[in-house]
Amino acid sequence: MKLNKIRNIYVLALFSLIISINTRADDMDDVLALLDAYIETESDLMAQNALMSEDRIFIIGAPAMRMTDNKTNMMRQMHVNNRSEEMDPNSIYYASREDQIVRVYGDAAVASFRRSLNFLPSAEGMRNGMSNNTTRQLVTVVMAKVDGDWKIVHTHISPA
Repeated sequence: MKLNKIRNIYVLALFSLIISINTRADDMDDVLALLDAYIETESDLMAQNALMSEDRIFIIGAPAMRMTDNKTNMMRQMHVNNRSEEMDPNSIYYASREDQIVRVYGDAAVASFRRSLNFLPSAEGMRNGMSNNTTRQLVTVVMAKVDGDWKIVHTHISPA
């Protein structure tokens, strides 16, 4: 009888461990998918906004600017993006990342990576004085589960 109780405790502990490992693996997959979407939507800020929590904190630059109202922040970024598109609607703008490190801590996760923002003007843009431009940045993104979905809750970007 006592042996059966001990065996049941071990089986329950092993089962809990397996479920915990699978949950962490699923969370890591979800976090990596969120980071992929963050990079892929760099030129589509409306889509990128859907990846953020409403109360996301955004810190950028040197000297740093800190914004705690994600709606206002995204409107500001969209304004700058729209001006760039008006100046050269046929330009190409994309982001890439490297040296990514990701850690998941239960319902929170942290990622750090180097990001390159690449701007390639059209031929017309080149004739008007625009040139290829790559901005290199160091990025830290904090993510949390919000109502069961992973969202970006804090972004810190510094020049590299």
